[in-house]
Amino acid sequence: MHITLLIADLLSPPGFALPVAMPVLDAVLARSRVTVSAGGTLEDAVLDAFGCDAGAPVAALTALVDLADQQDSGTGKTWLRADPVHLAVSRDNIQLFDSHVVKPTEVEMAAIADTFNRHFLQDALRVSFPDAARGYIEIDANDVPVTTPIWAMGNASVFENLPRLSTKSRTNWRTRTNEIQMLLHDHPVNQAREAAGMVPINGLWLWGGGALSGFVIAPRHDRVIARLALARGLANAGNCAVESLPPNGNTLFDVKANQPADQSTLIVLHTATREIRAQSRETWPDEVARIDRDWIAPAVAALAAGKLASLTMVLPSESATMTVRVRNNGVMPRIKQLFATKRTLKDYA
Repeated sequence: MHITLLIADLLSPPGFALPVAMPVLDAVLARSRVTVSAGGTLEDAVLDAFGCDAGAPVAALTALVDLADQQDSGTGKTWLRADPVHLAVSRDNIQLFDSHVVKPTEVEMAAIADTFNRHFLQDALRVSFPDAARGYIEIDANDVPVTTPIWAMGNASVFENLPRLSTKSRTNWRTRTNEIQMLLHDHPVNQAREAAGMVPINGLWLWGGGALSGFVIAPRHDRVIARLALARGLANAGNCAVESLPPNGNTLFDVKANQPADQSTLIVLHTATREIRAQSRETWPDEVARIDRDWIAPAVAALAAGKLASLTMVLPSESATMTVRVRNNGVMPRIKQLFATKRTLKDYA
């Protein structure tokens, strides 16, 4: 098998935390071909793996996963994401915090959906939350606004990134965004959250609109193993085999009899990204160490044992994106021999 590990955010953003020791990865880097390019996000790297960019109809892609059981994710439909967020107001800016910080529940989002749907009944707007972190509004094909992906809003100004009119939109979605904020201002869900010391869900971020009709995907892999909804949706749309992500890679890299020897597999690990976006400074280092131990080490060992034909790691982060092509030309007969380098991932970035 040919394995690509796409692992985001092993390098923390500036001011977040000190570098974490990754002994296996650091050792492998010294015996690999490393290409360094501009920094990027997890989602940018996933889209790139399927020959797409940030203009992809993300709502329609993730709907393939989230709405599959509801028979609502047809490729002919046009979807707009409406994700629960907390909007923190300062003197001259509004900053967005997504579901990693908000941590909405299914019960909360069901109540918010009920309020939304009753309020916008006459406008034929209806939202559903098949996952508490991801909302969907079916819209007309000629009503798609220009929007900013929620993953690009970490340090961005909400004012400057509200939905804008396009040649494919007739609804003033910016006004709708403001209307939703007013609708949620004194919502019972938020009254309960604030009483419990939690940030309110005072907005829905509208973004990612579009349909799959006419959208071209050029997957670079035959099989995708991931939990991330975007990766699974892209795999479904690109007719790739999709599998659930196991707890670790200890048995995943064994060649199976029913798998073609030249099969290319993409494995997406987004747990370090999740910790950073949740601002979990205490648990992010532990997650990075776990990835090094439970995923990178088994993959390198499988390559050294001849169970893998090739191993590539794509490591995007805010400061740099590294593509690591791990060599298996006799320089890794034993895993212990890899621990001779003192150069770390941060040094390459």
